[in-house]
Amino acid sequence: MMPPNAVPARLLQRVRRWLWRRFGTLLLVPAAMVPIAAAEPVSAQPVADQPASPQPLWPSLQSRLGLPGWVDLDLELTADPLIGKAPTLGIAGAWMQQLVLNTTFSSGLSRDKSQWREFDRWAVNLQLSAFSGNANLGQTLGTAFPLQTTAHPVGLWLTEASVERKAAGGEVFLKAGVLPLNPGFVQAPVLNSYIHSALNNTLNLETYGLPINPFAAPGATAHLRLGASSELRLGQFWLQPVIGIASLFGVNPQQPSVGGSLQIVQWNLHDLPGSAAVQRPLLRNQRPIARQLPPPLLQIGAYNSTNPDSNQVVYGLLTLAAPLPMGLDHRLWFGLNQGFDPQNNPNPSFLAGGWLAQGLVPGRPLDVLAVGYGSTSFSQVLTPGLRPEGVLELNYTIPISSQLSIQPVLQWILQPGGSNRAAVMAAGMQLSLSF
Repeated sequence: MMPPNAVPARLLQRVRRWLWRRFGTLLLVPAAMVPIAAAEPVSAQPVADQPASPQPLWPSLQSRLGLPGWVDLDLELTADPLIGKAPTLGIAGAWMQQLVLNTTFSSGLSRDKSQWREFDRWAVNLQLSAFSGNANLGQTLGTAFPLQTTAHPVGLWLTEASVERKAAGGEVFLKAGVLPLNPGFVQAPVLNSYIHSALNNTLNLETYGLPINPFAAPGATAHLRLGASSELRLGQFWLQPVIGIASLFGVNPQQPSVGGSLQIVQWNLHDLPGSAAVQRPLLRNQRPIARQLPPPLLQIGAYNSTNPDSNQVVYGLLTLAAPLPMGLDHRLWFGLNQGFDPQNNPNPSFLAGGWLAQGLVPGRPLDVLAVGYGSTSFSQVLTPGLRPEGVLELNYTIPISSQLSIQPVLQWILQPGGSNRAAVMAAGMQLSLSF
């Protein structure tokens, strides 16, 4: 019997050759229609088989280059082709893409964690990001915030150069160097399911000078494990070099230079209702299916930045498992940030929430539907009279393999730019490739 994710070998070979010849094209949509597994009743009985999950279509870059075990290297491409319509401004479209090179050097990569010595806990990280395309689709359509996660000034960015000490079951994790604020702070895994910049990543924090990826700053962070289910994260960043680091390879960051520093603290709680259950694979008639949704998580944090004026913000995000009668697995999430200095913060508040569902479509147990809504306010001190801009997003992730997925998306931007204009509508997809 063929495994749940098996497809004819000849088709796999054709897809592999075609992808290497035509990198980043949109004509992969029909391949998503290959069934991954049959729809069968959900079962709660334990099984010994490996969970059905997306399989690779081609060898990793790591194996192709024959790198030693103490080097971990991967290349990721994210492309966001979108087209939108603003009733008073017309129709516009744009292709934006991001290419990220991640490299880690550590002797611990090739050893079991139970056998680590102190030297094996240490690692050196380097991340470079290259953006290309048209990052101005939102401006063309009159929205305040980009419609694409990848909409950043084009060019090559240094996004991380750091040294870290991994906890590996211990109580302390340390990292220092040139760092972005996320994913260590603010960002939660559930937000990675969205494409609009206000919903993806960091609760739409918009304070000038924040080192939110691809911006980075000299900094140091520490994660302190507080028992088995929670941790405390502390961070200190120096903001003066942010623009200099961003423009290191000739990028125009399109942001004013600021000074001062940033202090941030965050508490994570993992022991929430449903946390134990989501550690086990999903089951359909004794056949295990890999979970595609993140585990429950509570994040509460606050930061203070001086650049040179003080800017204080509190934020929080809650991800919950939701036992709904349809599909295989569900998450509900709610997030917010609230600033207290509207004279320095152009967007002092943000409120959002959403729903993720895995396996809603029969025969597609690994697909994920995502619905999200977010509303961002404007400072009535800096920009009086502007109304909150809202975004409603609906997308559907189709994993073709562990290295390739497509994500069709629809977006509605309400009160675009803080005005009373009619909503902007946009449609497109996100294409994700890894090597």
